[in-house]
Order: sequence, then C-alpha cells, then structure tokens
Amino acid sequence: MNKQTKDLGKLLKERRAYHGWTLAEVSSMTGIATSTLSKIENGHISPNFDTILKLSHGLGVEIGDLLNSPPSEPTPPLVVARRSISRNFEGQRLDRQHYSYSYLSADVAHKRIIPIYIEVQAMTPEEMGPLTAHVGEEFMLVLSGKVRLYSEYYEPMDLEQGDSVYLDSTMKHGYMSLQEPTSSILVCCSSATPNLAQTLREIIKDQIIQESHSGPKAD
Repeated sequence: MNKQTKDLGKLLKERRAYHGWTLAEVSSMTGIATSTLSKIENGHISPNFDTILKLSHGLGVEIGDLLNSPPSEPTPPLVVARRSISRNFEGQRLDRQHYSYSYLSADVAHKRIIPIYIEVQAMTPEEMGPLTAHVGEEFMLVLSGKVRLYSEYYEPMDLEQGDSVYLDSTMKHGYMSLQEPTSSILVCCSSATPNLAQTLREIIKDQIIQESHSGPKAD
C-alpha cells in the first residue's frame, strides 16, 4: 500500500463519516461501485484518474485535496506575516443582474478564508436564480436591510441586520433581499482548498454569462 493510496482512503472515510453517508449513498453520488469505494477506503486499490474525478465531483472535494498527501510529520508553524486592508468594502468587483460582489483583501493570494461584500438587489426567487453550492463552509452576516436565506435541506429563513448564519457550502443555497432597493451582507467562505477564491469567481462568472443570454438587466 503506497502512502497516497492510504491518505486518499482515509480522506474518503473521514468525509463519509462526517456527513453520515453510507457506502451506497456515496456510490449513488459518485457513480462508483460500493465494492470499489470500500477497497479505496481500506487502501486495497489505487484509483485511476477517472475515479478520482468522480470522487471530486460527487463529494465536492477539489482534485488537489485528493491528490496532495498531508505531511507525515508535523512541521513547525511558518510565520508569513500576511496582512491586507480593505477600506469601505472596496475590492475586486463582479456584478450580476441583481447582485454585486466585492472580493475583499484581493491582493492576498491563496487565502483559506475568502471575505466577500455582497449587495443583494434580488427581490424574488426568479431574480435570485437557482441555488448554488461549492466546496467548504461559509459565515454570512447581514450588514443592512433584511434577507431571506434559501437552502437545500431547510425552510427559508429571514435574517435582519446583525443576524448571521454558518452553513455547509456544499449544500445548495442562495440569498434574496426583502428590502428595497438593496440589502448588504458579508460572506466569509472557508476551505482547505488553496484556490477557493478562483473557484468562487468562476461560479459568479458562469452566472453572469447565463444571465447575459437570458436578457437585459431589469429596470
């Protein structure tokens, strides 16, 4: 058994235990036979790249997290002294039809926490669009106005200024404003994946492209 095979099996087993998934459920999510999953978990086989892709897509885990083995021995902490200041919510901006996103501290690369200031203008589920999911977890704080949180496994929840929520980002979710003309929220996304910011931006860019095909911005 090589170390990479052992580490991959451990990661799969730990993620399955964390969510309470059975092997059959993971098989349904990934399209991989339960017998194969069991052998991977126990380090009896080394999966090919196609199987790793299925695991990545089905479990919401970045390929890099599956392939990169953690160090076998603990290493001393490295002080990198990184610091970034964002004034008045200025950051790398992306605009959708009913949302504006400012990625704060955009000058720092490979952050494990991605802070995003979002202006929410969507006032209906249609304007909000489909719920989305991504790797990691996130914390959302309502800065102004009032928003309704939609999530895949829970009833909609209304949140006012000062309210917050912490959620599993692999669960589909979305935010809609209940106050005109806009509500504002601060979302902090976190993951062990080093390229999380790029992943999140790609999701927004895909939504911008889809909206551009659906028609002009509503007045």
